[in-house]
Amino acid sequence: DEHACDHDVFVVDNIAAIDSRHSKVTTYSIRVYSRQSGIFFSTTKKMNGATSRILFQRGHQGTRSLRRIRRLQEREYSLLSYTSPLQSSSQLQRCVAAPSSSSLAALLSTTHHRQFHSTPTASSDNLLGHSPMARSNPNTKTTPPVVTPKPISPFGVDSNNSGGGIWEQTSTKKTKLNELLTELNERGIDTGSKGMETLDEAAVGEEGLDLDLVDGMKILVKIVDGSDDNNGIIISEDASSQYENQVINTNIEQAAKQATTQVFKLFENTTEDEEWTKDILESKMNEAIRILSEGCVPDVSDKKKKPVAGSLDVSHPFCYLRQFVVSDDTVDNVSGDGDANDDDLDPTIQQQIETLNNITTHALTSSTILYRTLLLRATAQTLLNNWDQLTTITSGDIDRAAISKTELPSTSQRATINAKSIQNMFEAYAHNSPQDWVQSWWKLIDADKDGLIDQEEMNNCVDLSIEPVHLALGDMFDMTLEVCPVRTIGLGGEEEARKKNAWFLGVDAGDEDAEIPTNISPVKLSWRNRRKELKQQKILTKTFQATIARHFRDQAEAPHRLRCIYAWAEKAHQDNKLDSVLVDASEDWGSGAASAVMGRKRYVELEPKISYSEFREVQKKTFPHLDRIGEEIITSFKEDLWLLQGKKRQNKELKRDGLLFLLAISVVDLGIWFV
Repeated sequence: DEHACDHDVFVVDNIAAIDSRHSKVTTYSIRVYSRQSGIFFSTTKKMNGATSRILFQRGHQGTRSLRRIRRLQEREYSLLSYTSPLQSSSQLQRCVAAPSSSSLAALLSTTHHRQFHSTPTASSDNLLGHSPMARSNPNTKTTPPVVTPKPISPFGVDSNNSGGGIWEQTSTKKTKLNELLTELNERGIDTGSKGMETLDEAAVGEEGLDLDLVDGMKILVKIVDGSDDNNGIIISEDASSQYENQVINTNIEQAAKQATTQVFKLFENTTEDEEWTKDILESKMNEAIRILSEGCVPDVSDKKKKPVAGSLDVSHPFCYLRQFVVSDDTVDNVSGDGDANDDDLDPTIQQQIETLNNITTHALTSSTILYRTLLLRATAQTLLNNWDQLTTITSGDIDRAAISKTELPSTSQRATINAKSIQNMFEAYAHNSPQDWVQSWWKLIDADKDGLIDQEEMNNCVDLSIEPVHLALGDMFDMTLEVCPVRTIGLGGEEEARKKNAWFLGVDAGDEDAEIPTNISPVKLSWRNRRKELKQQKILTKTFQATIARHFRDQAEAPHRLRCIYAWAEKAHQDNKLDSVLVDASEDWGSGAASAVMGRKRYVELEPKISYSEFREVQKKTFPHLDRIGEEIITSFKEDLWLLQGKKRQNKELKRDGLLFLLAISVVDLGIWFV
């Protein structure tokens, strides 16, 4: 293409270089990038011709040399810095030639230009350069960019790379898991069909028991989170009477239900306008914690208590977490003759299958009720520990009070919180999903009941809604270790007896005709087996605590996502603008008595508030982790276990290779010495 267009426009952030042909500029540097077309231009010129860089095009056809602009050295350019965004935008549009003029003019059409807006926005709104998900214009609905399909990673499609987010899975955890998966591929193991689940099959010895435990916990929390869309599991909380084989202690389930009922009696006769002071809240929440602790057996709230090795309680529902699996209807109905296959089974085996199904189903029902009770206790503990966050008046509210001349408490804290909102929060954690948990905290923090809260309060709302799940999952994990060993050596006795009694751990006894034991008594362990059991418990506990502490903060990047949610939400308050208001300075608002006497004024910048519906509209696309809080944590815990086991296998192979290398060197040295 040898003909040049009449006007060549190059956009570099806030500067446009326009062909004027009448000014003297000795040096210029121009960079153009079109995200939508994937084409990048760069040129650096000196008008004396001493320096020249060829333009390159990077598009779908690879990298190739682009035509030189005809008589480029003979042209003279001037840099035009725009003074008004709207004026510059109109000038740029007038300088763009029609798409038919040349390939360069077509590239720089109006649809490819950066849009300039004169509407003032807050510094927190414009996340460009700070957030990997930031748009060039967060608060304006623009045409969605063209997304090139990418191959699905071994992790599948998750909330990090779908649903409006562009976070790439570049964490060290993901990289290491891919490395472990590649090693399995090199050994001839097919990893294409199952992806990361192939690492389950690579577990050595009884390491698979830990993965089975995590899978059972994941099924349990998915039911509570309400995110199990694949199988539609529905748990009836009153189904304990339908099981004939009462292996699970029904007293545990009944105690949890009774404790929940007694806690809700604390909120009887609560009105919409009733307010609780700090003393009343502490009294109510301490009583709720005491009642719920009596319903959670065994009580593991005392973190100073030493772990016990070899403890076993087969009547506790958490003892059967490893038996929880996702049912597949296709397994029972192959070729439509599932009933015929059941008739061919031996009556004894069929009876054992029914017994196991009854025990497991009852355990799943009781575990769900018990986990809900743990959530309620964790909610009470969270309210007890976060009075300051719930009542502290934000800087935005202080500035608004300065404008409206409204008096605020001298301590910058509200004296009370709404009792009805606390009751609604307990009902949400007792019966509803994480979406309702977040909304209940939102209503509690919204003290003026207008449905709007500041960005700081929004962040606190999300953090507080996650904290009870952290506490409840930690208690559930500790209770599981308390009622069931993590290894078969924790059962005590001989190896054959352990395998026979360890059916609830998922260990195959190898004898289909053997009767399933349901009344197993714990045996005192030797010091060696006790040490092994406690060591494994310590490793699992430390790993789980680390997962809880860093998953949402570091791996899910919750602070990053919350900033993006606030920036991208179409906030109706203040017309989604940052208001700057000039107010009189006064001694009451921190400017000093001298400022008040002299009549000085100060500017107050008010950021718009956000409603829950506006938050929810962006959150379900950008931060869907909040819709499955427990499942997110348990999934991350399983990935940490994969890493732990994979590194252990790598270290073992490294030691073996090192010993073989030293042995080979020793043999060679001996041969040289004898020669």
